[in-house]
Amino acid sequence: MDRERKSLGVSDLDFELPNAGAGPDPLALSALADDSGTDALVLFFQRDYYCRKSRQQVQAVADRYGEFRDRDATVVSVLPESEEKAEKWQKKYHLPFPLVADEDKQVAEQYGQPTRLGKLGERLDLVGRLPEVAVLDARHGELRLFAVHRGDSPGDRPSVDDVLAMIDRMLADERD
Repeated sequence: MDRERKSLGVSDLDFELPNAGAGPDPLALSALADDSGTDALVLFFQRDYYCRKSRQQVQAVADRYGEFRDRDATVVSVLPESEEKAEKWQKKYHLPFPLVADEDKQVAEQYGQPTRLGKLGERLDLVGRLPEVAVLDARHGELRLFAVHRGDSPGDRPSVDDVLAMIDRMLADERD
């Protein structure tokens, strides 16, 4: 499984970050995976605090969060910003899931979140960072990477329906 994870450009699955949303602060991904009521973890890597499409995405996921929970899936939104900016998002959007602050972009790097425009894009999230979604299997006591969608443009992100379908495929794999 490590070879498959690395072939998808992910160096390590677990992390601990400050959490401005629902759940414990700081949030350790392994602790969420240890919850017997969690079969899947879905990580939404955002572009930037100011990105309109990122804001729309977290609101769309929040509106349909019950569908994630019906699948025993937990969502985590990863914002490449300070705790203060994550707290502002939480106050504005009242997200029912964790919203973690990845100010140093360490977790974004470990998950291979794409950037464009070279060094400029690495420094300025709004112009360089691209969206990513990772679906992890949390069954069987260990985290396993199931799928990754890396955007190749700011708007290239899967719809909520597409992400739910990824989770359904993951859950069906064991039943078949």
